[in-house]
Amino acid sequence: MNIENLKNSLPDLHQAEVSEKDFDTIDYTRPLNEYPTAEKISDFLLSKNTKNIHIYTEDLNVNGIAVQDSMEKYLAKDALQSSHFKKALISPLHLGFSLDDDKAELEKLQEKKDNLELGTFLHECILEPTKFSRVIVEPKSSLASREGVETLIKFWKATIEEQGFGINSQGEQIPVFQTFEEAKNHVNGLGLNLEKQDGLKAYYRSLVSLSGKAPVSEEHFLKIQILKKQYDRYGGGILKEILKHSKREISFYTEQDGVELKVRPDAIQFEENIGVNAIISIKSTACEDLRAFYYNAAKLDYDLSEGMYQEIVSKVTGRDFNTTIMIMLQTVEPYGIAVFVWSGEDIEMGKYKFRTGFQIAKECQKKKHYAGYESFAEEGNFGLIQMQLPLWNNKVLLPTHI
Repeated sequence: MNIENLKNSLPDLHQAEVSEKDFDTIDYTRPLNEYPTAEKISDFLLSKNTKNIHIYTEDLNVNGIAVQDSMEKYLAKDALQSSHFKKALISPLHLGFSLDDDKAELEKLQEKKDNLELGTFLHECILEPTKFSRVIVEPKSSLASREGVETLIKFWKATIEEQGFGINSQGEQIPVFQTFEEAKNHVNGLGLNLEKQDGLKAYYRSLVSLSGKAPVSEEHFLKIQILKKQYDRYGGGILKEILKHSKREISFYTEQDGVELKVRPDAIQFEENIGVNAIISIKSTACEDLRAFYYNAAKLDYDLSEGMYQEIVSKVTGRDFNTTIMIMLQTVEPYGIAVFVWSGEDIEMGKYKFRTGFQIAKECQKKKHYAGYESFAEEGNFGLIQMQLPLWNNKVLLPTHI
């Protein structure tokens, strides 16, 4: 397998558009008219007269593994995912460097476990709408002072009492008295004393965790409430219908040509419920309008991820996942929501990028070598790359009269 030829076969992704001539060189995985449109999905939902049904995860294990595991377990699994293939398209060297990215992402996830990020929380709210009502603004008190910690403890105990229950680590409701006991036991288990500052801080954090609520700033609270309204009214409530009885955050593991692969879509939905087998992806964005979001999606190679999701989930489940529905959440004014159905052309381009990145990764694994930019040089040129600037650089300069 010649890496240079693989690289040269890619269209110039720095161009704003892909010409028909370039696109015609791609071998389609299926006819484009087999990709469902937004109209097909909406027609099915309009004519539907049955309730959504539940599909069991164990029934999805056909040619691989489908399992509802934690993000930590997914990241710890030694297998390649879409981010690796995006790096492979830059250079084999980038792929080599990215192989430790999962470990770094796992460490990052563990470090930030106690901190709420707006985009991440909104993402969770779409998948589990009850979380919209779980946000709360806690008093502005300093954890550096005993008085501040005691104020926060008093607030969270009152919140749990008013709620009437706590939530244990299994997500089950427990009585208020048991909630407080579990919080104290957590402190004791850490070897800390409730009479001291460190013990009080640990007790406070345990109460927050057991409350089942998420403390946010006033600013984030208002943004979340705005997005909740958008969620409820978008498309006449279509989001609830699309996500009802979907499978959320399932990991899929399989093997292809000796290479271990993994994907973890935000959700998948089934033809029994919406007329198509669909990958559902959720993206929070600071883009100000749809044009900026489309540009960002192309720049970040969302198509590669979506194409890979369709390929791998179809293989593992034995179902034909030929649709991608993407939900966009704005984290800037006006905090809008948009729901997209991806086109067949864009998914085919994504599958093409995935297959190309996969072949590069497979060859690198086989040779145990991750070449740098010299892989772009003609064979026998000792890594000397014939440079050529983009076509847009060729321009006629205006005459200057001095």
